[in-house]
Amino acid sequence: MEKKRKIDSECRTFKDKWNFQYFVIESCNKALCLICNETIAVLKEYNIKRHYESKHLQNYSKYTGSLRTEQFEALKLGLKSQQSLFTKANTEQESATRASFRVALEIAKRGKPFTDGEMIKECLIAVAEEICPEKINLFKNVSLSANTVARRVQDIAENISSQLSDKNGHPEWFSLALDESTDVSDTAQVLIFIRGVDKSYEVYEELLDIDSIHGTTTGADIFKGVENAINKKNLRWRNLKSITTDGDKNMCGKNKGVVALVSKAVENDGGSKPLVLHCIIHQQSLCGKCLDMSEVLKPVISVVNFIRSTGLNHRQFREFIEEIGENDLPYHTAVRWLSCGKVLKRFFELRADIEIFLNEKQRPFADLENSEWMWKLAFYVDLTNHMNELNLRLQGENQLLPDLYTNIKSFRQKIILFQSQLRKKCFTHFKTCEIFSHTTETEFPVNFAIETLSALKINFDTRFSDFDVIANEIKLFQNPFDSDIETLAPEVQMEIIDLHNSNKDKSLAVAGQIDDTRLKLSRALVWRPLT
Repeated sequence: MEKKRKIDSECRTFKDKWNFQYFVIESCNKALCLICNETIAVLKEYNIKRHYESKHLQNYSKYTGSLRTEQFEALKLGLKSQQSLFTKANTEQESATRASFRVALEIAKRGKPFTDGEMIKECLIAVAEEICPEKINLFKNVSLSANTVARRVQDIAENISSQLSDKNGHPEWFSLALDESTDVSDTAQVLIFIRGVDKSYEVYEELLDIDSIHGTTTGADIFKGVENAINKKNLRWRNLKSITTDGDKNMCGKNKGVVALVSKAVENDGGSKPLVLHCIIHQQSLCGKCLDMSEVLKPVISVVNFIRSTGLNHRQFREFIEEIGENDLPYHTAVRWLSCGKVLKRFFELRADIEIFLNEKQRPFADLENSEWMWKLAFYVDLTNHMNELNLRLQGENQLLPDLYTNIKSFRQKIILFQSQLRKKCFTHFKTCEIFSHTTETEFPVNFAIETLSALKINFDTRFSDFDVIANEIKLFQNPFDSDIETLAPEVQMEIIDLHNSNKDKSLAVAGQIDDTRLKLSRALVWRPLT
């Protein structure tokens, strides 16, 4: 049987002379008629000639010489204009869609109502009318209705979830952070954050899932939500290396808490028991709560509330301090960890103006004349300032566990330094106390300061004892080249010996690069637990 002949195998080529003879051009390996925009399937002169003579010869045979060339160029230009018109319309529509997605993303990031999209569109049109009225239609084509914004946000969320699922496909290991809080509708919301790392050492951090609990919030209830999130993302318990929670019993209970149930699930899946840490920033804040500052803080809050709780008092005080170029006095908010230090500092700075204002209001504040009380106020201003600086250092992205531990250790040593200096009445690191020392002849209460710092240090040592337990592991990860092989865990001794004797690994470490040996070491340790 004879094989069927294929046109592609005949290697037919388009000839340039056909442009002017038949008013055709080559398009996608086919001949395209510029007159009627029809495509001639077979790239063969007989077919092209037949098409031209049967449909266009009568009207276009009159064009000869240069006229025929001009007519060909005119038809070709007209085709390009049509094509560019469709391309431009398609590009503009794509740009409008992308703009709609970007605006929806910004609305979602800021937690604004979806109906704000319509207001934003009106603002864009108003701006376009003033700046570029010729392009106002481009802005009108951007769809930002409430329903559209809702769909866009949903599509973005699904896309992010899909990307996260792809990343979670084969993580080398990961850590979790859990936070349970009650919203305005009294529904418990459990936020589950994940930080994972793959074999190529790419690290990602995402919100893994949100679990709404309408009933009890026991450790078993919260664990059920965590388990559903793990299964939904196809994660393996044995790859979990660290879990961070707050200090509530339902979270950190030894038997029925989430930590105990998670540890049991990891061990049942063949993994090693994960490292368990409480929220480091929360613990640091609780260390500050151990300080009994009521003798100073309560009178200060009382004065601040007197000034700010009444509209008339606040207006008059604000006008009074604005005359001397000072800023307003802030409220104290117990739920904000940095608030106490800021209020005390601002109160001390405005103490003279506050005293004048209170005397004018017939409400004198006797403690401002009490040097012993003022010493304590100055001392607490400096101490809370140091605590706030530590709090800020513990915040931020890309914080490694060694970095956090270093900050905590440094502050514990600073407390010892503060005790030594204050015993000698040296105010090098207590600037507010130094300022007040120049305005009073009363002696600094050394015993009070030393006792306060001692209580603070004890609280830090107690709350961060879990760091001290893993200090060797942290040091090993921070600098594996400076470690004693005999004191290391058996599962990492071989890798550390290879590191100690490899000049290549040392050069990579100096350059900030990590190779497979470091990767193996990290499997045995905890990689970047969430705080």
